[in-house]
Amino acid sequence: EKGAGKRAEAGTYDADGHSNGGGGGGGLSRFLDMMCSDNRQVDSKQVESHLKGINVLLAEETVELAFRCGRDSFVMTSHRILKIDVQGMSGTKVEYYTLLWPAIKGYSVETAGNFLDRDSELTLYFNLPNNPSGAEGFPRNDRTRMKIDFRSGSADLMAVQRFVSDKLLGPDVAAATQYAGTTAGLQDNGHSGVQGMMAWAGDDNRLIDAEEANRQFHSNPPLLQNCERVELAFKGRRDMMLFTTKRVVFVDVQGLFGVGKKVEYTSVPWSTVTAFSVRSAGSLLDKDSEMCLWLDFDDVFNPMRKSEDDPQPPPIPRKSWLETDFQKDKVDTLMIHRYLSERLLKVEGHNLMPPADLVSDEVLKPLPPGTGANLLDWIRNNASAVDAEAVNEKFHESGVLQNGEKVAFAFKNGRDSIYLTNKRILVIDVQRFCQEMISVPMDMIRVWSVESAGSFDRDMELRVWFKGFWNNKIKQDLRKGRADIFAIQTFIAHFVIGSADGKAILPNALSCQPPPPGAASKLLGFLGDAHMKDPFEVTTQLRSSPALLQKDESVDAAFKAGRDSFLVTTKRIIIIDTKGSSFKTTSLVCIVCNV
Repeated sequence: EKGAGKRAEAGTYDADGHSNGGGGGGGLSRFLDMMCSDNRQVDSKQVESHLKGINVLLAEETVELAFRCGRDSFVMTSHRILKIDVQGMSGTKVEYYTLLWPAIKGYSVETAGNFLDRDSELTLYFNLPNNPSGAEGFPRNDRTRMKIDFRSGSADLMAVQRFVSDKLLGPDVAAATQYAGTTAGLQDNGHSGVQGMMAWAGDDNRLIDAEEANRQFHSNPPLLQNCERVELAFKGRRDMMLFTTKRVVFVDVQGLFGVGKKVEYTSVPWSTVTAFSVRSAGSLLDKDSEMCLWLDFDDVFNPMRKSEDDPQPPPIPRKSWLETDFQKDKVDTLMIHRYLSERLLKVEGHNLMPPADLVSDEVLKPLPPGTGANLLDWIRNNASAVDAEAVNEKFHESGVLQNGEKVAFAFKNGRDSIYLTNKRILVIDVQRFCQEMISVPMDMIRVWSVESAGSFDRDMELRVWFKGFWNNKIKQDLRKGRADIFAIQTFIAHFVIGSADGKAILPNALSCQPPPPGAASKLLGFLGDAHMKDPFEVTTQLRSSPALLQKDESVDAAFKAGRDSFLVTTKRIIIIDTKGSSFKTTSLVCIVCNV
């Protein structure tokens, strides 16, 4: 973070939080601010001088923005966020709470409302470890949000938002320009007709002119960076959603019928999105399609029960998992799927698409009418959905896969199917009249497990846990004799913990055959009964039969407890769980070490 961005221009205030323009208010106003925990902006240079004088800041650290409420302070520096809590009657006990910039996963600002609402807000979302709680009316983890109230008129909220954006999205290095994509000039007819009225009632989003949205949010309000572009824009009854080159922005207009000044702007950097899905509309009575985003912070909340006699309601995800409804005749869900694939699937070197690169207009163009329905029929009725080559051809024809993306494994279970490509795990859940496509980038997998079939068990099992905090598990049964579970685990390992981008493993995956009978038994026979194994011997064995380890991976320690084994390698933890009285069912669990 050293040298990132310039000192924020957020107005000038004296050490007591009074604006140079005289808007600081009198003693009563400051007393109300303190009672309501409303912060006033103060002179950052004076705060920096004070904190360096008591050796709180590093020598090269500078204070960019500073706020004060009573005796407490909230400081944004070049390296971190510093919350200073002065405690006790004498004020000699002081807590200095540091939150590093890279730990922040998302943020929102909320403007003040009408004359009765005197404060604006900044909320930061992050992950700090804590014991999970099931207490009603409380979050599952109470250390994932930080909320700061500002006195309206005593802090420049948009300057604060721009400063946080520079820290999390990268510094703004470009002059203001305009970008007109495929949706430029799109005529917005609002919610017209019968379907439009139904969409208005359900607050379903429609596609609007991205160029117009780009102009609006670069000026009024000045929300976006100059080097940032709006690529897709959507509008519901009164709220909006923006897909920019750096983030997703949710605009929540509050107040009765949307009248008033209170608006919340929530920003989610693309790097925070760990998985996504799109769901097509169903029958004629189903008026909307959906998009879901899984986010990398735990915002799950335990709601209160309505009465003592009611059972405790289930947790709700809040911002850990976001769902957006689209008006089905105004938004092409396959286009949304293609756009999110471009932004969230890794390119060369395990990196996201650079923000300076715009998503191609070809990706943003709607596909011919009926493409989604034809794909749904093909998956539902075509037995060749398990043929990786046939799937690869059909998915590219339908725009489901990216250029350079290829299906390595394809499995079908009834109407549902799962596909492993060189960029993601794609789960397609076919329902009666609609389908949902869930995409989990390979880089987001944190734990995976493969389980062999037993003597009387017809199915093998694949389980994957990806980065996230809400329904972040994929489970798929595989027909015995139709899949090589060791080849599948090797394929996943190549992307998750391998040093390459995975292209080298594709030819092997496409040509693999089901393993000969007894492969799992051979592994168990090698492990024997010892409580501890020679790591070198285990490494040699697991590089050949079966080939569980990568070429640059070795076993550091191997332990055995009863029938089960626990291996620590240079890249992961492997747990081998032997089940059943016949000893023929093996569960292989892999946990990434650098989560």
